[in-house]
Amino acid sequence: MATMDDLKGMATGAAQTAAKTAKYVALVSKKRLAILTEQEKIRRNYTKLGKIYYKDYVTDEEADNAEYHPLCESISASFRRINELREEIAEAKAEYAAAPDAEETEEDFDVVPLIDAPEAEEEEPKTEE
Repeated sequence: MATMDDLKGMATGAAQTAAKTAKYVALVSKKRLAILTEQEKIRRNYTKLGKIYYKDYVTDEEADNAEYHPLCESISASFRRINELREEIAEAKAEYAAAPDAEETEEDFDVVPLIDAPEAEEEEPKTEE
């Protein structure tokens, strides 16, 4: 039979696994939100860049790198940050997958055979006479 210590160990293992999973999901969610934020920054900077380019096109002005450069640098920085975040997610996924779980080993608990309950005496079917 499983003792109280065995049950406590199993419950602790399950709680640790749940905590590890929750931590992993929170970390990945946080990083995915940061990626979405960076993608929104890229979209806004592309729009600004397009407006500046179009203004220069319509007015037949020479392209001014002073206007383009900060926006292009910001876009490049956002792409670099997205790549970093994706690498961090991949590392977290590999770390999560590599960590041993408590449930994976069969030595943590004993298998207790099912004890059959005494069967009720079967009544003979009644026939109508």
